[in-house]
Amino acid sequence: MGEHTFWHENEAYIDSVMNSVNMLAEDTYIYILNLKRNVAWFSETMKEYFGIRETYAADHYEIMRGLIYPDDLWEYEEGIPQRMQGENLDRELCIRMREASGECHMFSVHTDIVTDEKNGEAYLLILLRNENVLPRIDALTDLYSQARFRADLEKEIEKKETFAVLMIKLERFNNLNIIYGNEFTNQLLKETALQFIYMMDENSAVYRLDGPKFGFVLRKCSREELLAFEQKLREKLAKGIRVNNRQVKLKICAGAILIDQYDGQADSLSSKAAYALGHSETEQQGRMVIFNDKVRTSKNVDLELMKVIHQSVREGCDGFYVEYQPIVVSGTGRIVGAEALVRWRREPYGIVSPGMFIEWMETDPAMYELGNYVLRTALQETLGLLEVLPEFVLNVNVSARQMEREEFRAEVLRILDQTKFPASHLCLELTERCRDMPLDVIKREVEFFQGYGIRMAMDDYGTGSASSGIVLYAPMDEIKLDMSFIRGITGDAKKQAMVRSIVDFANSCGMSTCLEGVETEELQNYLRLYQATWFQGYYYSKPIEIGRLRELVQA
Repeated sequence: MGEHTFWHENEAYIDSVMNSVNMLAEDTYIYILNLKRNVAWFSETMKEYFGIRETYAADHYEIMRGLIYPDDLWEYEEGIPQRMQGENLDRELCIRMREASGECHMFSVHTDIVTDEKNGEAYLLILLRNENVLPRIDALTDLYSQARFRADLEKEIEKKETFAVLMIKLERFNNLNIIYGNEFTNQLLKETALQFIYMMDENSAVYRLDGPKFGFVLRKCSREELLAFEQKLREKLAKGIRVNNRQVKLKICAGAILIDQYDGQADSLSSKAAYALGHSETEQQGRMVIFNDKVRTSKNVDLELMKVIHQSVREGCDGFYVEYQPIVVSGTGRIVGAEALVRWRREPYGIVSPGMFIEWMETDPAMYELGNYVLRTALQETLGLLEVLPEFVLNVNVSARQMEREEFRAEVLRILDQTKFPASHLCLELTERCRDMPLDVIKREVEFFQGYGIRMAMDDYGTGSASSGIVLYAPMDEIKLDMSFIRGITGDAKKQAMVRSIVDFANSCGMSTCLEGVETEELQNYLRLYQATWFQGYYYSKPIEIGRLRELVQA
């Protein structure tokens, strides 16, 4: 099929324009279907990336079938014919496809129909966006993104010059989300970003990080200049940001690090600034904390040990392993699942409690690799349990560092495929820091994973107002009550009322509940009055390695 019969007229011009458009659209690939003739036109970039030989193809359907991951074929085969009929054009598809080298990536598929009434032609425009590639511009605020932040840190490190890294977080942002709604807070972030842009000069840059967090790189910056810049930020936000005729006064937490000829990694630098930010929020009531001032938490974190653990992740998660704590049916105590819990052991340190490093790691970009290691290891180790306990469900914690990365979707599906673990027997638990993410992002990710049969749970429910907002807005399958509600409940009327109301709420909404911290038979018998779905705690078992879990399941 030639150009003339596909485009009808102006063929060379249109062909050139479409290829130019596709060249400008980074990590995006276009092909077009002539609906009247049922012939496809593939752009040059798409041909090169996917290894397609023809520019025009009548067998386009078979060409695409050969590129799409087998488990996702049903979505393409169902979705594209609908769109050829003009249906669901505004809904994106998510499918995995293989590039020319054979590597698989997640793509979002966007469609629209253009008609040429004069010549009776209609074209279905299909745009494939590689979701595994992190964008350099934040789509909401138009600021530089977290990926650009990391890249710019690497460039600054290479210069061997003096600079400062500042991270801030808007306080009580999730409360605003609950009160005014997601549309309002999104606009608030846009207006806040605009104010930050006005403050920049040739030696400074601002970035949108995750949720209500922003990062700044301040070149040739002294301590005094850093303090003055941070104070200027506070004063500007304290005056208020105007959204929909409402003036919103904002407060911030702030963490920073001063750099002079730094020779480490960008991820390590970022995690130190994030650690200082966390310390500002939890220990200093929002006052800026500078990492260089030898920050220590109330738990007296050994920063040298954290450096070793961080390096362990970079070395293929050497020293890390997974233990499992059983989850049981509340009424019988019968094991029906387990929660995977990460551990670290290396000489001369011995076994290091996760309480000493998880909080730190959750501020470190390396948490993405560690979280994926735990998921893969846990799925591999527990797969055999399904043979003796077909209803077994594995709960795995996912961090904000994972949920905020666009490629995490494809990674989870890839791990499930490689381990042959059934998706319907996996439950992903959103950890505390996920609550800082925008509610619309959480809802979108929850619905995506549920679309593949994966269960979604809210961990440590009730420890913050944000957890209630998430459960109200996102379709969670399970609520896990924090053990602080369970400890001492038999003699505390307020805890009794709280637990009863949460369980009743979940039951009425079709959500399961798990009460954590069940440590005695007496407490178990008392908690059965609340009719929760599952129990978890030391009364049934402490966290154990896979061999011991297998023995308990088979007993």
